[in-house]
Amino acid sequence: MDKLILSEKQRENLKGLVEKIKSVMPPGLYSHSMGTLKYAQKLANLHFKPEAKRDETEGKHTEDSKREIYYRLSVSCILHDYGKIYDYMELVETVKKNKLNINKFELNCQSLIHGFVGDYLVKRDFGISDEKILKAIKFHTIGYCDMSLEDKILFISDKVEEGRSYEGIDNFRNLSINNINLCLLEIYRSTIIYVIKRNKLLHPDTSKIWNSICGGK
Repeated sequence: MDKLILSEKQRENLKGLVEKIKSVMPPGLYSHSMGTLKYAQKLANLHFKPEAKRDETEGKHTEDSKREIYYRLSVSCILHDYGKIYDYMELVETVKKNKLNINKFELNCQSLIHGFVGDYLVKRDFGISDEKILKAIKFHTIGYCDMSLEDKILFISDKVEEGRSYEGIDNFRNLSINNINLCLLEIYRSTIIYVIKRNKLLHPDTSKIWNSICGGK
């Protein structure tokens, strides 16, 4: 946090969230959440470059706005897998009971549903209403078209945090440091190939997201 210093209130809020998830998550899931947070903070310090002043034409951020982005990113990382503390049928029941806007594919996808329901659970259980935080949590598994920088960082950090180990991860980590957009593309490509090789289902929006990452519309 050396380049983007949070306010005392923000630090206290994050501390409270960490204590809460530590009390409800299995140790492995808690460790992954903290690993995602740590890696995301590292990438934020690398990719959120300080600017002397705001330039509206270039979309640069003031230090205050960067602090808010950094805080939202931290909250999203801590809570991104909160939905995993519930079993699959509990999540399905939550969707049906509350008539959540989740399509049939997402409802039947056991490996992804924690994200699609996660935004609702975080809003319900933590009182968080920031739409950017909720969106980041909802789409951390599959991404979305024209992702924001902070959501790219969450998406990538979830896949490459230091607790992860699989073939090619060192390359992804190097890319994440040097070229965040190329890293996003390569991770998404790898994920698509992984799913196809195992004859698993791809989310219906996958082609749209892939084209968006590649620069298409």
